[in-house]
Amino acid sequence: MRSLRRATLVAALVAVSALGACTEELRTSATCPGLCPGQQVPILDTVIDPAVVLDTTVQPFPVLGGESSLLLAARGDTLDVRAVVRFDTLPRKYSPINDTLTAIALVDSATLAVQLKRTGASLPATIFLDAYDVTDTVAADSAPLALLPYFTPARRLGSVQIDSTGFRDSLAVKIPLDTALLRSIVTDTLRLLRIGLQLRAVGSAEVTVTGSTGGSAAPTLRYRASADTAVRALTARPFSKTPVTPIGLAGEFQDYLIVVRAPDATAAQRFVVGGIPGHRSYLRFDLPSWLTDSVAVLTAKLELTQEPIRGIDPGRTFVVRAHVGLGAWELTDLNRAARLLAPLGTFITDSLVLAPGDSGIKRLEMNGVIRQWRTVNGRRAVPSVLILRPEIEGVSGLAARFYGTDAAPALRPRLRVSYVPAIRYGQP
Repeated sequence: MRSLRRATLVAALVAVSALGACTEELRTSATCPGLCPGQQVPILDTVIDPAVVLDTTVQPFPVLGGESSLLLAARGDTLDVRAVVRFDTLPRKYSPINDTLTAIALVDSATLAVQLKRTGASLPATIFLDAYDVTDTVAADSAPLALLPYFTPARRLGSVQIDSTGFRDSLAVKIPLDTALLRSIVTDTLRLLRIGLQLRAVGSAEVTVTGSTGGSAAPTLRYRASADTAVRALTARPFSKTPVTPIGLAGEFQDYLIVVRAPDATAAQRFVVGGIPGHRSYLRFDLPSWLTDSVAVLTAKLELTQEPIRGIDPGRTFVVRAHVGLGAWELTDLNRAARLLAPLGTFITDSLVLAPGDSGIKRLEMNGVIRQWRTVNGRRAVPSVLILRPEIEGVSGLAARFYGTDAAPALRPRLRVSYVPAIRYGQP
């Protein structure tokens, strides 16, 4: 038994020694062709140029009504963004103490509660948040600018002054509303209420409002229907009745942005990501099959040359993420293709931190996705497309612009790759 154990131990030591020797051979390039094939593996570098064969900018993103947060911006002639919150269903009856349900004849202590968040832009010491009745049942739901004429003093429901010195990250605000105007709306059983929000300040101001999907932080309309304080106040949450078709679309219009004025970040032979309305960049690649099918890619960095934008906050940064496009090769609607995305972090985890005023080469690591673009029977099963988008869309006017495929060779997108040839394993 003792001899058997000794023999087993000796065999194990021999195996470990052989394995250790092979590891060292790989590092020192000594010979061990049977057990450690390919110990002399060259690492090759190359630049694929052109790598991108189509680039374009598509917008708007998020689509109208798809904003999770609502940007409010008052930045002079540069940026003017407002928001609309719909209350198409209002409480019009209440329950007095020890009485039956009764139609509302009185409206008192009316407020609109919203949650504001800072965006990173500086704020003046004092800002104002105004609320307007912008109800128009004739204007098309998809034409928010048609509501712009309703932002007038005669239709102002209320206003609140905010001291921004105590405004750190988020701030709950209640806008007192004109009870006489609100009473005329509530007592008219056919009347809808759609409130327009506008930021006002001496100087530039920019904040976001938590939208209708924000749970308890969503905009909330509150008013009393009785002078008896024992009777509970009534509340209404964002709700939209239109458009009627297709079914379910009305929910997307509970709140949305009105972009009155915004800088145009687009330019010829360039593609853009970010801004208001939000832009996404669509990049289609055409890589050689030897790269996707025949070698082991170690690193693959997409090199993009950024051109500075001297507009809003050129030194403020924002994050850009890359998604693998899932639209079929036959899909020609690139705006729709820019919405069919693999989940964030699938095949590509790198990101870019950019400022609008930046310039020069920006690099995005994408070696993980190269392996997914291999050919099967002469065809790539996954379209070789990347979509660049801001990590959070529609919450600032920050944008980045890059030279496209039609630019000079030194400026256009290219792919810098390090790889090793395919390793053929020998027989031990």
